[in-house]
Amino acid sequence: MHTRPGAMEALRQLYTDTVAAIAAGDLEGAVTKLTAGLAIDDHYRQQYVTMYAQRAFALQRLGRHDDAIADYTQAIAMEPPINQAQYLFHRGMCWAAKGDPEQAVADYGASIALYPNHPGPYHLRAKILVNDLGRFADALPDLDRVLALRGELADVLQFRGCALVNLGRHADAVADLARANELAPDPFNDYMLAACAAAAGDEAALERHMRVALAASRGYADYFAQHADEFAPYRDRPWFKQLLGA
Repeated sequence: MHTRPGAMEALRQLYTDTVAAIAAGDLEGAVTKLTAGLAIDDHYRQQYVTMYAQRAFALQRLGRHDDAIADYTQAIAMEPPINQAQYLFHRGMCWAAKGDPEQAVADYGASIALYPNHPGPYHLRAKILVNDLGRFADALPDLDRVLALRGELADVLQFRGCALVNLGRHADAVADLARANELAPDPFNDYMLAACAAAAGDEAALERHMRVALAASRGYADYFAQHADEFAPYRDRPWFKQLLGA
């Protein structure tokens, strides 16, 4: 609580100056001002937003994720649920940036539980479930939810297509990957569509998509040559070897 005369006026001014500093991109200055304010009264807030929350935001943008996590944790404990949902979302991003996908998934889930109509936590949780944890079936409801909230997004369709391929649902994946390619052409879509064509026994489509992927990056050659099971029946075909330069 306030322990000296003029504390409230000083806190108000520090908070105002902090908002201006963040708007101007002076994140280090904002952190310094907020730290000074917290030393006066660590419970001060404006319109339910604490100094901890403001400092966490600045620290996150500075890449100081451990410090940001600590401040978001304080803000979550002190502010109302609607604010908590946003801070849990941002704390999840900090965990992800630190390379802790399980903690990120937990915070995104907690954010969704408090406010289920924000697409961000679904979107980022799904990406982690696909890319980092290989939990493809768990990712599908999140991707469906983002598409319902935001409409067609190329990267979301790509992730859903990728998840479906990894679940062996190649026929279901084709529409997502093809539409993703229409919205934002990406050789990874062609690589995945090649896997779908291989699984379906459509040699012409397999060759077509292989050519597109390899023209964009020869790095795909190793994946065609040895990594994905879908291509195993074709690896001895002369045209397949020729495309790979074997």
